[in-house]
Amino acid sequence: MAIVQFTRFKSDKPEEMIKTAKQAKAIFEKHGAEFLRLSRFHTGTWAGEFLIATRYSSWEVYGKVQEALAKDEAFAKLYAHTATCAELTGRNIAIGIDL
Repeated sequence: MAIVQFTRFKSDKPEEMIKTAKQAKAIFEKHGAEFLRLSRFHTGTWAGEFLIATRYSSWEVYGKVQEALAKDEAFAKLYAHTATCAELTGRNIAIGIDL
């Protein structure tokens, strides 16, 4: 059962969002996330916003990654920097259903 966290940001600095997401990808995957992906909405209510999706193999792994991020100085600096170029607009967690 995969756990996927979706985080949306508004930003008028796409190059900075891409640079920041690349750095975040390395940090998240180092701590155990299966992946971090960046997308941008082109239609609908969130058109123009960015979506970061991170995936974890289980709740246990999700918890371990969150705990590690909370102690990671590089992530704290990156998160603080993100707040200077983007606005967090939403966060959701989805639980995969094995079919």
